[in-house]
Amino acid sequence: MRVPKLVDHVERRRAIIAAAWRIIADRGIDGINMRDLATEAGYTNGALSHYFSGKDEILRTAFDYVIESTNERIKRSIDRRSGRKALRRMCFEIMPLTDEAKLEARIAVSLWQRAITDPQMVAVNNTAVAAWKVRLAELWREAITAGDLPDRDVEVGVEALMTMMIGLQVTAALGPDGLTRKAQLAMLDSVLGG
Repeated sequence: MRVPKLVDHVERRRAIIAAAWRIIADRGIDGINMRDLATEAGYTNGALSHYFSGKDEILRTAFDYVIESTNERIKRSIDRRSGRKALRRMCFEIMPLTDEAKLEARIAVSLWQRAITDPQMVAVNNTAVAAWKVRLAELWREAITAGDLPDRDVEVGVEALMTMMIGLQVTAALGPDGLTRKAQLAMLDSVLGG
């Protein structure tokens, strides 16, 4: 009697998305096709259809995973911190300061191209950015209350902060050198005003 092979559906989906990340980071969103993705993931082209309905679902899931990965790092990094320390830690996880964050920036910037015409991806992006803004504003207000940052219009500050971090992601995606960690942190301190 032959025992059927157990397949971890979630793990296979993650492996396919990891392969998609590698291709997108290397070739951009236009460089991904199902045949190359199957080869990169170590599956047959037909096997991909057991896990995803098509390329659009793969790209949407890859985008979801970028945001989930960033959110997980933010949660771990902030931990029990509050105020200015937590605010800076959250920014560190969105900014392309590490190799992992630079890779995610390359993927996110490539996927933003698709999001322009994909309402589902726009919704995912806008929901994530809105949640980040809310959390950044909470932490900024905590820092002001604690006397760790000067009193100012927090909403304007958060908009400047998000714009800076997205700009840093684009800069990292467009050039292998991007800005140094020191330069990025100096920009962060400049926006925070302290």
